[in-house]
Amino acid sequence: MLAGLGANWQYKRLEDFIAELNKRLSRLEQLGNLSNITPSEPLFDFMMQTFDQVIRARSEKKRIRFANLVANQVEKQCNWDEVDAACRLIGDLSDIHVRVLQKSIEVGESSHFLEGLRGVTFCDKFAHWGDSKDKIVDLRSVFPTLTSSAIAMICSELVARGLMRDIGIGRYDSEAMELLTATDLAKRLIDWISEPEGKKNTGDSD
Repeated sequence: MLAGLGANWQYKRLEDFIAELNKRLSRLEQLGNLSNITPSEPLFDFMMQTFDQVIRARSEKKRIRFANLVANQVEKQCNWDEVDAACRLIGDLSDIHVRVLQKSIEVGESSHFLEGLRGVTFCDKFAHWGDSKDKIVDLRSVFPTLTSSAIAMICSELVARGLMRDIGIGRYDSEAMELLTATDLAKRLIDWISEPEGKKNTGDSD
């Protein structure tokens, strides 16, 4: 299995990734958003790191996230240390991790306490809050196939990676891990793994 089937699985995953990446780069090229790609040591290391992650990714959605990451880096030419870190972080996150983050970002967080609390929970204490000021989403209703324990483990892993933070402690006698929100790092990561907008480059207006 390791010598035969395993190698075939890895090849198929890499093939799928390259096909997805090609779609995104072709679209960016048509819009004139691709800069000249100069071979470099950081680019080589980044692609080798990405390939290593891709061949380990059983999930098609995860391979698509890696394709989006590469396409975004090719288009935006961001700091190599940042994109390397993003690649490692994506490798650690499963599809359900990403879905929890997306829901948390969608809910948002109020900028002022008087605006009402906004966040996600998996505890009964906050599960039924839902007046005009408060928007507390119970993750158990969003992911009904997951137990509270499973959601707690997922959220604790996201907190440990700096992608979620606890905003409940000190409010309404709340204990740790009862009310959570996505961090700015999570929002940045979701931008990294979202398909490039590919806005048409119209050049200078002068």
